[in-house]
Amino acid sequence: MEQVPFDSATSTLVLVNPAANRGRAQRVGDAITNVLIERGVAAKKVLPSTISATRELVKEAIDREVRVVAVGGDGLVHHVVQEIAETSAALGIVPAGTGNDFASALRLPTSVDEMATAATGDSTAIDVLKMTDAAGAVRYASTIATAGFSAAVNVRAERLRWPRGPSKYTVATLMEATHLPRYQVEMRIDGAERSCVCLLVAIANTALFGGGMRIAPDASPTSGSAEVVLIHDTSALNLLRVLPKTFSGAHVAHPAVEIIRGKEIEIQMVPVNAHGSCDLRSDGEAVGSLPQTITVVPGGLQIAGATVADVSN
Repeated sequence: MEQVPFDSATSTLVLVNPAANRGRAQRVGDAITNVLIERGVAAKKVLPSTISATRELVKEAIDREVRVVAVGGDGLVHHVVQEIAETSAALGIVPAGTGNDFASALRLPTSVDEMATAATGDSTAIDVLKMTDAAGAVRYASTIATAGFSAAVNVRAERLRWPRGPSKYTVATLMEATHLPRYQVEMRIDGAERSCVCLLVAIANTALFGGGMRIAPDASPTSGSAEVVLIHDTSALNLLRVLPKTFSGAHVAHPAVEIIRGKEIEIQMVPVNAHGSCDLRSDGEAVGSLPQTITVVPGGLQIAGATVADVSN
């Protein structure tokens, strides 16, 4: 475990993912830390080398009532959220990764001065998705949990060396569409059973995933419920016509797209013409295989500087 950089004066821990966005996060982390120190904030910057080190630092910060500021993309935020969800601790987010969908959904600022102010300011209660697998292991998602075609694209994009940035998801999408598997989906949404053949399922706490795709345009992380997006069985050509429309949210008008709202979703999903289970991804990270139960925890995160519409129901 990495040395914990706390002393009695530390009030803010700036966690930086040095690999995020080809090193941009490290430069932004330096700038944020300098601004905070200039403002008289007792800030310490750390570049943890592993996920476990990141989580240990977050746990220590919570115990010491030290504000955590995550500088990076959705991946870093995901790992911090595993420790900070369902606590009273506030999380500051400085969007500096390749994918910043959670920060975008919360309308967090992008200039250094404004990011520093938001990350250390008052917090807003935000819903979080709580995922429990068959063995009882619990994980959390801040944006969207997804399986099927979308998860396969995410895995493919991670393996690509070129192109870099958000465009790698476009290339990965085209590559995966050449062999488009179908999945048998069995769900129970707030007690109502549902069975269908789909290409993908996305359970959305926020509207965005995949670098700005508005897969669930009406999803809100203060609603107390999630939007379950199903893309039913259709051709690869139809899918490729639908996917570009996700950036505006216009895909919801397509007959292959269905959206259901729910607070507790039990989901199992298997390939139609193959053996084995499907993996679940959330915030772009692997979170185990299906089946899993996904529950909305209202106000399960405290996010500094977040701005969202109040659509609670």
